[in-house]
Amino acid sequence: MPLQGHAIEFENLKDAVNNSPYYRHLNIRLVEFTEEGCIMTMEMEESHLSVYGRTHGGAIASLADCACSLALATAIKESEFIATQSLNVHYISPVENGILKAKGWIVHRGRHTAILEADLFDPSGNRVAHAHSVHVIREI
Repeated sequence: MPLQGHAIEFENLKDAVNNSPYYRHLNIRLVEFTEEGCIMTMEMEESHLSVYGRTHGGAIASLADCACSLALATAIKESEFIATQSLNVHYISPVENGILKAKGWIVHRGRHTAILEADLFDPSGNRVAHAHSVHVIREI
């Protein structure tokens, strides 16, 4: 369910995200904004696979970073922009195919930085990765 009072803006952001070249390239989709943050998916294709036949850690990290960033989008003003300052991903188990689901949320939002986290799940609902990020927040 979209956050109340922001449904129109978040729908516009959702469309912009889902139509951006990088997200389309990796098959990453913003599914919804929630009271906690956001939910995203990445449909894995052969182009996501490493030489070992499993989803490349870089693709998983991209999904985690996107989920953290868009969770923060629920808590910034129009006059602010954000950028990832650091990202730490803990890989729990390998993923071979299907649709990965990411849930991103805000741990703390300060004046100039924010701490965010995301959990990623395989098609069976098993957690396959956990991410922690710090984002900078600046005035435009």
